[in-house]
Amino acid sequence: MKKTAQFIGTLIVGISCSLWLTGCGEGDHAGHDHGGETTQTADSSSTGNAGDQLAGALSGAINATADAAKDAVNQAAKEVEDLTDEAIIKAQSATYPLKKCVVSGEDLGSMGDAVNFVHEGTLIKLCCDHCLPDVEKDPAKYVAMVKEAIAK
Repeated sequence: MKKTAQFIGTLIVGISCSLWLTGCGEGDHAGHDHGGETTQTADSSSTGNAGDQLAGALSGAINATADAAKDAVNQAAKEVEDLTDEAIIKAQSATYPLKKCVVSGEDLGSMGDAVNFVHEGTLIKLCCDHCLPDVEKDPAKYVAMVKEAIAK
């Protein structure tokens, strides 16, 4: 999360610099004064070209930074979601009410380690990964089965 905040800060600084450079380049100065500074017009075409190149380079860097920031935020969100699922699995495994798979009816652990699936904060244990597509199609049905077993 700290890296994401640093990334967003860098993005803001980059955008600010880009806006400042494009707003105060060799182009139109109407509406503001640079404190009496003078410009040399004999060299303006080469200076303007360099300014355009710099603005283009900054624009590319800002776009790359924005893309990287978006990726970092998405990755952070996924990591938080995974941690949440892990916490749910850890908390609910000890008191999980069923000994059989809600899809196949097979004993949990009869086909290797049980497969854990979390839907809206409820753990569903399956006998194997072959049962996972059924649960993914209609998770509410299987959550209801687990909650019913908890209520008993």
